[in-house]
Amino acid sequence: MSDTRTDVRVERSRAQLAEALRTLLRTQDPRDISVSALCAEARVSRPTFYQHFASLDEVAVAGIEERFLRLSAELPGCDSPDASYRLLVAFLEDLDGERSAWQRTIGSGTAFSASRDAVEGWLVDRLAERAPDAGAAVLRYAAAGFLGVVRAWLLQADGTDRPTATELAASLADVSARVLAPTPTLEP
Repeated sequence: MSDTRTDVRVERSRAQLAEALRTLLRTQDPRDISVSALCAEARVSRPTFYQHFASLDEVAVAGIEERFLRLSAELPGCDSPDASYRLLVAFLEDLDGERSAWQRTIGSGTAFSASRDAVEGWLVDRLAERAPDAGAAVLRYAAAGFLGVVRAWLLQADGTDRPTATELAASLADVSARVLAPTPTLEP
């Protein structure tokens, strides 16, 4: 049996569906998007949708994963010490560039809980790269807090109090370093 992940048609259909969802999220609440509407926007059939995904949430996760991969691939010097920070800035700029769509995807009370979980999982992986000795609970705690700050930033009204992506990345990097730093042992 052939590996469908390398099949150009499979990749094209998946990309079409992810891009169509991204397009629909620019103007619609996720709860108002149906599989039929997504298929019409992507110009694929419902059977094609179900060959690749079981739900709209899975399409959202695939789209997020694709964006992370694209951002990583576009990042020059991905092995440099500041690569994670630069990737964070690129991620925040990407979020800010399509703020209304992201608000609908990872904002409070959205229909796409797996999307939020995917972003949190990606953050856990990035934090684990930076702090390999940190425990799983610490990494989850840092990622969830990190995502909470990003969600609040996405929902914050424009104005002088709203930090830029670069400013937010610097604050998040500072807080993450504090949370992930080795803690001294407490004596009884």
